[in-house]
Amino acid sequence: MRFKSRKASVAVVMLLLMVVQIVFAGIGSSKTRTTVVAGNSEPAQEQKLAASDTTDAAAVTEESTAPITEEEVVSADLNVVYRSTLTSTAVVDEFESSIDNSDYSNKIISYTNERLCMYAEPEYTSDVVGVMYSGTEADIVKRGSEWTEVTSGGVTGYIKNTDVLFGEEAQKLAETIGDKEAVAKSDGLVVYSEASASSSQVAELSKGESVGAYEECDGYVMISHEGGYGYVKADGVSISYGLDSAISIEEEKKRQAEEAAAAAKKAAEEAAAKAAAAAKEKYASVSTTARSSYSASADEIHLLAAIVYWESGWEPANGQLAVANVVLNRVLSSRFSQNTIASVIYAPGQFSGVAENGAPSARFQAVLNMSNEQLNQRGCYDAAVTALSGQNNIGDLLFFINVRKANYNKYTSYTIINNHCFYIY
Repeated sequence: MRFKSRKASVAVVMLLLMVVQIVFAGIGSSKTRTTVVAGNSEPAQEQKLAASDTTDAAAVTEESTAPITEEEVVSADLNVVYRSTLTSTAVVDEFESSIDNSDYSNKIISYTNERLCMYAEPEYTSDVVGVMYSGTEADIVKRGSEWTEVTSGGVTGYIKNTDVLFGEEAQKLAETIGDKEAVAKSDGLVVYSEASASSSQVAELSKGESVGAYEECDGYVMISHEGGYGYVKADGVSISYGLDSAISIEEEKKRQAEEAAAAAKKAAEEAAAKAAAAAKEKYASVSTTARSSYSASADEIHLLAAIVYWESGWEPANGQLAVANVVLNRVLSSRFSQNTIASVIYAPGQFSGVAENGAPSARFQAVLNMSNEQLNQRGCYDAAVTALSGQNNIGDLLFFINVRKANYNKYTSYTIINNHCFYIY
């Protein structure tokens, strides 16, 4: 049976106690009256004994079996209540103490599979102000019959009573899922070797210091201390179970965003790792090989050196040699209709910024205007000559791209030289 308030529950308990007392008082009053009558008749009996024992016995029997009046029952009941060691005030105190004798007498614990929302008002249509996850505790501000106002983690709101545990149930859950700790309320809290102030003092705790706590005994709490155990006065510590607190709806949204970002990052990393693993299977470890030399005019050699300068003038020698060989591979490949150095270099959309309407762009023309010596200040002319002599360090690869833009999943074979990925698809 659940009651809407503590006052109502106390009143019910008091009423039940009064009923029980009246029942037992009725039984006891009969015995009491018999004793009183017998006691009051002792002087009379002494006088009557001198006359006749038989008469006295008859008188006592008659008195003992006489019916008890309603006034005498009331008098007897009042006498019982007056003589009882449990007064009405004590009844209330004892009942309330049985309710309050818990670390969670004024707390609740959320125990739901999903997150529990805290509302601005005691209704589901009001704004959500916070969130409590399973195992989160909160202090009761005001308990109602259906909704209870609670505060936790700086958030105050309403929760449905059926979604949380109260009192003894909350206490048992806290003991199951939490780690019981004792927190010193003040500096210099003495730690005793036994549950007695007369035992030796083994240490002192500072205010706010937290230690593992165990059972309570005779006003003391057993705690863990320096690998062993000790005792502190129960009123000198507050008990905590280290349960989580509620979070505001703003914190919840931030947490969700962080989780989503972390999940996206993880997915991207997994995808990249998968792609890298797949790409590794296609990676071609290419060594420099010799092939037949390619005969070229001085203008073609200069043009090849110029495109090497344009595309990889900042790259080391092996990177420049690879670019020159891409041009020659296309010249020699049946995949392309262009079969000269010039036609490959000026083909539409092949070398960015090089050609405009089939002729050199102004910027590329500036490179063409450089002398062979100027082009070779970065080794580009030598790279062109080396490629034409038959040294090939990329095999039959036909394309290249900056490694930061490479899409290895699309390539059937590739190799990486410095900042470029050379590939075919």
